[in-house]
Order: sequence, then structure tokens, then C-alpha cells
Amino acid sequence: MEKRILIFLIMVLAIASSLTAQDVQAIAERLDLQRYVYPQEKIHVMTDRGVYLAGDTLWLRAWVVDAATHQPVFASKFVYVELVSPTDSLCAHVKIHLDDDGVFQGYLPIPDDLPEGRYQLTAYTLFMQNAGADYFCRLPIEVTGLMSLERRISARCVRFDDEVEVRLSYTDLDGTPSEFSNCCYLNHYGDMRSQGRGNGEARFTLKGKDASEPVVLVEIDGYAKYIPLPANREVLVDFYPEGGYLVPNVENAVAFKMHDPDNLTVKTSGELVDEQGVVVAPLLVEHDGMGLARFTPRVDGHYTARWRDNFDELVTFDLPQVRPDATVVQVRHDEDGQIRLQAAGAHGAGAILVVQQRGCLIAASRDAIVLNENEFSPGVVQALLIDEGGRCLSERLFFAERPTLSATSVETERPVYNNRDAVKVTVDMNSLVMGADGGDCAVAVVDNRAAVIAEGDIFSNLLLQSDLRGNVHDPGYYFRDDDSIDGAERSRHLDLLMLTQGWRRYDIPRVLKGHVAEPQFPCEVSQVVAGRVLSEFRNRPLANAEVGLIIPKMEYANVATTDSLGRFSIPVPLIADGVDCVVIAMNDKGKKQTNLELAEEEYPKNYYLIDAGTSNGLTANVQEEQAKRLINEDDWRHIMLDELVVKASRHLHKPAVESRRILTADDISKKGITSVEGALAAIGVTDFSKVRISIDGESLSDLYFTDSETIAKAIAMSSGPRDRNDKQSGFNFAALNTGTDYELSQVSIAEGFVSMKNVEYISYSVGRGGTRTINITRKPGSSKEWKEPSRYVKIAHPMGAQRPVEFYTPRYDKDDCGIEPGNDQRRVLYWNPRVKVGEDGMARFDFYCNDAQNTTYTILVEGVTNKGELMHGTQTVTKR
Repeated sequence: MEKRILIFLIMVLAIASSLTAQDVQAIAERLDLQRYVYPQEKIHVMTDRGVYLAGDTLWLRAWVVDAATHQPVFASKFVYVELVSPTDSLCAHVKIHLDDDGVFQGYLPIPDDLPEGRYQLTAYTLFMQNAGADYFCRLPIEVTGLMSLERRISARCVRFDDEVEVRLSYTDLDGTPSEFSNCCYLNHYGDMRSQGRGNGEARFTLKGKDASEPVVLVEIDGYAKYIPLPANREVLVDFYPEGGYLVPNVENAVAFKMHDPDNLTVKTSGELVDEQGVVVAPLLVEHDGMGLARFTPRVDGHYTARWRDNFDELVTFDLPQVRPDATVVQVRHDEDGQIRLQAAGAHGAGAILVVQQRGCLIAASRDAIVLNENEFSPGVVQALLIDEGGRCLSERLFFAERPTLSATSVETERPVYNNRDAVKVTVDMNSLVMGADGGDCAVAVVDNRAAVIAEGDIFSNLLLQSDLRGNVHDPGYYFRDDDSIDGAERSRHLDLLMLTQGWRRYDIPRVLKGHVAEPQFPCEVSQVVAGRVLSEFRNRPLANAEVGLIIPKMEYANVATTDSLGRFSIPVPLIADGVDCVVIAMNDKGKKQTNLELAEEEYPKNYYLIDAGTSNGLTANVQEEQAKRLINEDDWRHIMLDELVVKASRHLHKPAVESRRILTADDISKKGITSVEGALAAIGVTDFSKVRISIDGESLSDLYFTDSETIAKAIAMSSGPRDRNDKQSGFNFAALNTGTDYELSQVSIAEGFVSMKNVEYISYSVGRGGTRTINITRKPGSSKEWKEPSRYVKIAHPMGAQRPVEFYTPRYDKDDCGIEPGNDQRRVLYWNPRVKVGEDGMARFDFYCNDAQNTTYTILVEGVTNKGELMHGTQTVTKR
């Protein structure tokens, strides 16, 4: 740490004398210093496919790389992966630990009750919070409901101003209208609005906030599905002059972007006119609602864009005003692969043009700059014009498309295979990998009739989406190897995207002024239990308090001392979900403290960015094929039963004695009651003279208790561990005490009470003679569970790391693997998150065909070399 601070000070002193000169050396050193003080991470996730059935398992591999070089980095030891619904609710999440081979691999079980719709898979490290949630990895994931195996819900939505009319069609798989007993939708208050019964069709109208949402959740006889809603009819267009301003007397490029490119409400062509109505340039929507106009503005000119909408009404928009005092950066691509950058407008003397890519200086000059594309790495480049005071006068992004960015070669021994044939695959990465520097790659093989490869790829994520703030619609388009897409046209569309986006990983103008940003969130290198200890009465931080931690299931113990603010942080070994950590604190005099607060684990807010509409790959044919094949899978979900109605009175278990004050399990949950003392207060027990305790109908003792704390202790002594040598409690204190000087005997685990989550009823009654009885009835099976400790002890439930599980792939080289001929209908034939690249630059693997007839397989390979080169390749195999 001292060495790093020394290097930091030397670098600051070295550049201090050159700050006023604004020369190239100073700029390069400042950018290097920023990357040194605050290196950033990127993350890419590859999944086994892009379409899942509710209840399926999503398999994944993540790569965490340096944002500047794309070389793998291992500072962060944990990756978080979350599945987010179209309404921005968290559906499932996992925490993945870096394994011994330096690989983040895992799986995410998809809940079987998820409504059908387009979800988002989000991945990040806690350190990535420094750059913001905009730069997390986001992938669209299509989830189909189990009911889609028998029925179809299709929708037609029409918007009328602030209302949307929704028309639902409910049919069998062959299109025959199907009767239903109830159709409903979820409004913005969270209430289900019933629309009654029907036959094949249902209608309802959304108003106000319900109509302003991107989706609506509908449900017909248990079949739930998210329906995308059309955007408002209002035409919204943003204009982006190149470099930020319109400058007079030179040719300007002005990009524009429609807010709703999928449902254009105007014609695809319009015109740009001056204040006298003279047309100065045509306006053509080229791709994804974007277009470009080139013209030379006058100093006193006023310009308007106009289109005809779908109702032949004239729609107009004013362009930004012409700024004679402004300066802009202009970028021009030559046919010979050269890129020319120059300043245009009223730039002052001494202004310098800076070109940087991912925080690394490419060039800087007070004159125009001409660069060749092979001087860049593939990806987003930022050009800035900086004045002598360090202010940013203009910014322009462009994309460097280096010719060496090419697909990885994936080859099979032959193009056509039969049932259960072995398919041997060779991945040639010799052009990217030299010797043993290749590392590894991940591989997925899917049956195209029943599965779809995930949208996006490692190119579009790490080279494009991860460097831009906001969402890029269909980023894979700009890298797709498709003969139907003209290369020059795609490059032009990519430049339109650059004109309408912004690069914000570092505030480069601020860095060039000498203000270095520092990270606020540290790298997560281990799991910890943290919190603080406060004084009993004044709630002031308690310094030098001893905090002990026990993990009973792991026979582990540790101790920490609080700092001047009463804070503590105790490292714990790698744990899985569901492991309890027992924490107790004592002041410097050895007295146990009740004012112990555990820090809650906080995770960043992941707002929904990806479009809520249907994906490109999900078709009715894929859904039907899933339904057919699920029958042959060893999976309970293929058992589809008709609706079963059970009519009977619900058995109500009553307390052992009649009482005048009762708390049910629902009452306890709703009121947030966590202790016996809290329950007694809730039912109004104030007089503790002559109080008996009865648990599950059995009296604890013939003694009477006089206060709630004594009652809690008595309950603990009857149902919890008796002492620290009680082996039935599951604690091995002798083992826990090994290697620590902490006296564990001071931790009185016996001082616990009945867990409120296990209580079915708690009641209070007064009998003859004024005898008061507290009756506790626990839920079945809960009496053997370990009880929560006393008020001196807190239980931490940190999010555990996922245990690795291997993806099963049958191998038919010896036998049938217990699968009868014809029954192998796997949708994903092979998933391997780590295929090693040999010293010859080759990766080799094999898999076995399924029994599906007349289909094709897609092999997807992705990875990152140790030098930061990206791997991506696909291959199609025909299966008879």
C-alpha cells in the first residue's frame, strides 16, 4: 500500500510542472494516472441459450476484464447475476465465486411460476458500482410459461391518446378458440382486475398509469403473460449536431433519433428547411429510427425538420440554434481506411484535439489529426477539443473497425450426422493465441428446432454496449456476420449510433484538468459479516468492543474489535446460501451488549433497459417443439393435468386452551414480531404475576415467572441447547475454539427463545383463581429446529456463493446411458463453460447427437484470451 502511494505522489509531482503547457506528455500521464488510481471492470456473460421454459436451468459463464485492455482480471472474486422481470422486479439471483481455475461459472434456476415474457439477465461485480449500473452486462432472456405447452395467448393493442385497448385471443395450439373461466390483468396498484369468463376472446381498456407502462401482466385461467403495450402516438425526435453544436459557414452533420423506432408514427422520409421554407437537405430514416442530414448553416439561419405522419398531418421540429461562437470536432472516414479529425468553428488559439480510447491516449495535437484504423483497437473512440483552461469545447465519438476483428473458426469432421453420432469439434484460435497464452473458452450447442442462441455476443457487449451509457437496441446487428447486410451500410449505421450516444466511463475533461476520480466501492475479495456496536442507553458508537462470530454448520469462529465508530467487519470462509452466522458483542469490560446492528447487504438498483417486446428468435414453432420434447424429458413439468377443484372445509388447528387474546402466524408476520417479548406486548400482557408457560400443550414448569425476559429464558431452557457441551445442538465448541484466543464460553447460546417464524399460535388466557397462562403452539416439525438466540445474539444471513454443478451430457460411446432409443430429445446438447485452448492454439471437444429428426445444431464458442483478444465463432451442423 505504501509503495502504491509513493508511486502516486511521484506521478503527480512529475506532471505538475507540465499542467500549464497542456502538451501531449502531460495529457498521456494524466490519463495513465487515472487508470492507475481507478481501473475499471467490464463483464460479459454467455448463456447456454436465449429462450427458456419456466422451471428450466440457465447455465452461464462470465468473464471479468479490464475496461481498457480487455485482459481478464481477478481482483473481484464474486459475480452477481440477476433475472429481472419486464416490470423491474427481481425474480432470481445468484452469487458466483471465482473458482480455482480462474473461471466464473454457474447456473440460475428459473422459477417455474414465472409469467411468460421477455426478461433481462443482469451481471455485475460490486466494484462495477463505481461506474454505475449503466455499465452492467444486460442480456434479454425469453421465458415461456408452462401453460404455453397447451394454449396460446396473443394480443392486439391499440392506443388512443392516454388509453390502450387490449384485445386478447386465447386458443389451443391449433388456433381453435378455447373457453376460459376467468381473465384478469394486474394494474399499477398491484391489484388483479377480473374481466370475467369468455370463449377465445377478451377485451379491456387500460387508462392513466396503467396505459403508460411498457407492459401489462394478463392471466387467463392460470396462464400468465406479459403483453407489450404500444408507445404514445406523440412523435418525439432528438437532434444531435456533430460535436454538439451547429456552426456556420461549414458543412455540418446532424444526426437524429426517433424515440419509438419500432412503431414509427411518421413517414421514413422528410426534409430539412430554412426559415423561408427552402429545402436544404433531405431527411431519411436509415436504421433503428436514426438518420443523418448534411448541410451548411448560415449565421442567422433558423432550421426546421418536417415529416408527414401516418395520418398525413405535417409534423415539425426545430433544430438547435446556430452558434457562431462554438467549436466542434468533425470526423471523416476515407475510403482508404484513414480517419481525419479536425476542429471547425470559432475555436480559440491554443485549443488541443485529444483522441482517446478506453482511457488510453491515441493522439493529441493543436492541428488536424489523420489516423489509420489499424492504430486503434476495435471499439469506441472519443475525440475531444480542449481549450487552454482545460474546458471541453466539443466531443465526438466514432467506432474503430479494425480489419483483424474476425470470427473464430469452428470446424466439425463432417457436415451431416445421424442419431447419437459423436460430433468432434475443433476451434482454431491460432491467429489470436500464441503458445500457451490462450486460456480457455465456453461452448454451447443447441438444437435449432427447440432452442435459440442468446441475443448479442461478446463483440457487441465488450466493444460497444459496455462503453456507452444507456441501451443500444439490437447491438448484435453491428457485428453480425450476415451476407444480407452490406458492410458499408452497417458502418454508416454504426456511426449514426456514435453520433447519438455518449462515452462516460471517465470524465475525461475533468481528468485533463488534473482531477482524478477515485472508486468509492472496493473490490469484493472475500465474504464478510459487518455491522456496528452502540452503547446501551445513549446509542453512541462503542469502540474496542469485542465481536465474536460463530458458523455452527462449518465449525468456524472468529473475533474482531470495533473501531472508533463502533464498526466491525469479520471475514468468513466461503459459504453457501442458508448458512447462519451467530454474532455476539461484549464491551471492553466483558459485558454482553444488546445494541448490536448487522449491516444489511445492499445491491445496486437494476432498472429495466432492454426492450419489452418479443425477441427475434422466439417463434410458435419453437414453443410447439418444446412442448413435444418436454414429454420425453425426465422432468415433472410435462405432467399437465386438468383443473382439479377440491371442496372441503379447511382444518383449523386451535390452541390447546381457549383464550381471549390470540396471535396467529399471519398476525406475527404482518406485525413483524420477532420475539416472545414482542408477542406478549402485542396481545397486551402487562401483569406477569402468576404466569405459567405452555408449549404445544405441555406446561414448562410449576413455577411462576415475573417478567418477559425470564419467560424468554425459560422457554430457551426447555427447547434450545442446554449448555455449551450439548452435542445435540450441533455445536462443536472444542473445534470452534481451536486457533483463537476468544473465550467462546462467554457466548451463551442457550439464551435463546422460540423462533417466531415457527409459531402457529400464541395466546394469553386467565383461568380460575387468576392464574395467567401463555400458550405457544408451534408449527409441525419445528420443535426440533434450533431456536433463535437471545437478545444478546444476532443472526446474520449473508448471501452465499453458489456451489458448482456439472452440466450433464450423455456419452453414447459405450452404452445408451439409460435413455431408450428415440427418447433423447435434448434441446441443449452440450454446455461446457471451460474448454482449454492447447499450446497449438486449438480447442477440441466432442458431444453426441440426440434422437430428433431432420434438424440442425448451432455451435457457439466465446472467450477472451489472456492478452485481451475476443473469441467468437459459430458453426451449423445438420442432423438427419
